[in-house]
Amino acid sequence: MVSIPTWFIYALLGAIFAAFSTIFAKIGLQEINSITVTTLRSIIMAIIIFIIFILEIGNINNLFNLSNKDYIFVILSAIFGALSWIAFFYALKIGEASNVSIIDRSSFLFVVLLSIIILNEDLTIQKAIASILMFIALILLVV
Repeated sequence: MVSIPTWFIYALLGAIFAAFSTIFAKIGLQEINSITVTTLRSIIMAIIIFIIFILEIGNINNLFNLSNKDYIFVILSAIFGALSWIAFFYALKIGEASNVSIIDRSSFLFVVLLSIIILNEDLTIQKAIASILMFIALILLVV
């Protein structure tokens, strides 16, 4: 019997949730400014995440017990995440959901590159082949 790693299950669930999020956002963007949608979505997500945090962790002090380095990287991640969402929802408003999603998921290519440069991760043959296939798919989509 093949054992599926837990990280894979969560990553797949994340991908499925992201797909539904994109479809519902595309429907919701018909009459609304993309920044408005992004803002409202962020507020709702913050509330849901905070509720799950309280239920799971139960101690709000965990939010304040981080090192300065931790805060810096959380802030940087939040800034780039917000910029990513703004760009994504603007593209989604004016483009086809399937095309926008494919391009958005090309972040995989940048993650592979940056993880090699910044995190010193190895470039495996699987990652190299997947990256090449993703790049070819992007070219086919744009041409």
